[in-house]
Amino acid sequence: MKTLKLVLLLSGAIVAAAFIFNIADARRHAVVMVAGAGAVAYAEPRVVVALPPGPQQPKVSPAEAGIDMAGIQAAVDYAGARNTRALVIGQGGHIVFEKYWDGTTLDSSVDLSGFTPVLSALVLGVAMNDERSINLDAPVGGYIAEWADDPRGAISLRQLLTRSSGFAKPGGWPWPGTRAARYALSADLRPVLLDWPLDAALGQGESPAELNADILALALATRLQQPFDKLLSERLWGPIGAGEFSLARDARAGCCIRARLGDWMRIGEVLANNGVFEGNQLTPPRYVSLILKPTYPESTMGFFTRVGGTFAAHDVAWLESAGKQRLWIVPSLRLTILRVGDEPPGSQGWDEGMIPDSIIRNTRGWQPGAVGEGVDPKKFAPH
Repeated sequence: MKTLKLVLLLSGAIVAAAFIFNIADARRHAVVMVAGAGAVAYAEPRVVVALPPGPQQPKVSPAEAGIDMAGIQAAVDYAGARNTRALVIGQGGHIVFEKYWDGTTLDSSVDLSGFTPVLSALVLGVAMNDERSINLDAPVGGYIAEWADDPRGAISLRQLLTRSSGFAKPGGWPWPGTRAARYALSADLRPVLLDWPLDAALGQGESPAELNADILALALATRLQQPFDKLLSERLWGPIGAGEFSLARDARAGCCIRARLGDWMRIGEVLANNGVFEGNQLTPPRYVSLILKPTYPESTMGFFTRVGGTFAAHDVAWLESAGKQRLWIVPSLRLTILRVGDEPPGSQGWDEGMIPDSIIRNTRGWQPGAVGEGVDPKKFAPH
């Protein structure tokens, strides 16, 4: 008991000193120690990438896109009762419908940490399209010289994408000096990642997405000799006409991007259209289909995406972030559906399929799945 009191008193003293004197990063350390790593996820300073936005995606009416307003209205009613700030629908590269609450617009910047890792997968795809010598089964030791003769160097890019690398979870509360604290607070992520251990107890798909995305970004930055923020802006973000965005101060790829709501609709179009945006093939053909497929039978994960839910269409994949924020992608219908907001009230509940299914079932070309369709092995990404 005396030890616990001493720890609490010491912690309180550190926090008080940090807020009084604001010495270097003491305040960040204090916040993390008391409130957890997530409390500083979007804290300043950040890496801001100022890009002039391209023209907005073209807009058409729901009728022109072949979506019945009855389905859209059902989605709006459901979303509006659940702390939603934006519901946007895209189809075939067009913005079809927008509904906003609380002053949000298509140009509003939003914090969507959980969406962030998929960007590293897309940057890899663009790099593969530009440099055919890059392939998914290449060992990461060929990119990160420090791991050339290390067991971690044998891990492939594909294993990073499928979260089957075996890299350990940060683990535990971020007390000063712990691996979790260094991961949350480091202004230079590279030495932290190079020191990261493997955990033999982890199975397929159990290594943390954000960490694997960071290591993938490290490998790409080393191979292509550009920091990740430059790779993202020059190879993906700029070419699709997206505007200003910001990353955590070490430009990490695993979390914490802040970007315009409308630019996530552009990313949704890239995913829904097999890596093509406005006629420009950004990734190798069929690469994006791997991002949106289960990585092994019974998996609920693609390449940093969620898959395998029970929806009205067989090929729904989605990105998710805290507060039930979602970007649903339906390649068979070229649909993208973005819901931004806060955690729905507990009294209202949350049905994952309600918003996308209301729209899917009312989109021209939709057909109900056949009864007893079963599992098609071709739906799984090779691993």
